[in-house]
Amino acid sequence: MNEIDRVELSLPAQKEYARLLRLAVAGIASRMNFNYDGVEDLKIGVEEAYLLAINDPKQKRFDLAFEIYPNRLEILATEIRAIGDLEELSQKFGFSILRSVMDEIEWNRVKGAGHLRMVKNIY
Repeated sequence: MNEIDRVELSLPAQKEYARLLRLAVAGIASRMNFNYDGVEDLKIGVEEAYLLAINDPKQKRFDLAFEIYPNRLEILATEIRAIGDLEELSQKFGFSILRSVMDEIEWNRVKGAGHLRMVKNIY
């Protein structure tokens, strides 16, 4: 089994940090040799997830883990308070954007907090 690289990032839940998040994901994606469209999709997807999360005033931090595989990038966001009702969330515009720019998305709740898994494959 190949070892994967894992990069963790924890940001304050303030929209001013969205640019920093986009730069971080762009750096990781470029290192992995994603093409231009792949990098842009990742930046859009991660920022949308961040904006959905910080929509809740009780959200103080946004924690992400980037798991780097040879053929894909998996992004795990944990402890998202704004997820609430998954069916209601799936109707939001930001969720539509996530579905269009990521190859896989998976939302679930663990102990009252939402968790998001996003996958982007290298083509």
